[in-house]
Amino acid sequence: MFYTSQTTKVYNYLKKHKFITSRMSYDILGITRLSARIKDLKDAGFEFDTNERDEHNFVKYKLIKNGQ
Repeated sequence: MFYTSQTTKVYNYLKKHKFITSRMSYDILGITRLSARIKDLKDAGFEFDTNERDEHNFVKYKLIKNGQ
């Protein structure tokens, strides 16, 4: 379904939580290139809301549509 185990980690995190930021991705999952993992998910048909930012100005990636 996905290209990397990191992408699967991001997907599993988003299934349980409302959003993820690049800082959270690094601190919690040890993933430094969240945007690349989000692109993997987008390529698999997932959609995200990226209109909000956290208190440190990091984009909040919210999963709004599951893939195909």
